[in-house]
Amino acid sequence: MSIRHFAAVLVAICSLAVIPSYPVLAGQQSADATDKKTIVFVCEHGSAKSVIAAAHFNDLAQKNGIPYLATARGINPDKEIPPYVRTGLSREKLDIKDWQPKPFAKQDAVKAERIVTLGCVLPKSMSTGLTRLQNWNDVPSPKDNFRDASEAIAARVASLVTELASKSKQ
Repeated sequence: MSIRHFAAVLVAICSLAVIPSYPVLAGQQSADATDKKTIVFVCEHGSAKSVIAAAHFNDLAQKNGIPYLATARGINPDKEIPPYVRTGLSREKLDIKDWQPKPFAKQDAVKAERIVTLGCVLPKSMSTGLTRLQNWNDVPSPKDNFRDASEAIAARVASLVTELASKSKQ
């Protein structure tokens, strides 16, 4: 085998190892998502509260080295994330540039380690028997005051990450 042929084979093998098999979108999945447990944040439109929560969660989970990944979902998803949410999270150095609202689906309910609702109610067909459900219905609207809402959500997320981190160490 010539050096040129060997190099080409080596490059081909290496490139297969580093190309993720699915896109890294909406904090929805990462290249190593199969190793991580999923936390699903759900709000009415999947474009504000759940996005803020998932962005903060993924940032803290990564910083704390816990094997969790958060997704944002909506009961009746908007077509896009509002500019005030994008701008606010950008100011907080949280990247959501490729994120898009997605509907909460049965698959989300099945695979989630935990589901957190923020000011909404899950469809009855997907909420019966869920012992992993938490309701954060007292979170203020980010539309009224983004900073207050983001701080309130971030505080709740920090408590959740602390709980999950201590559980991961056991």
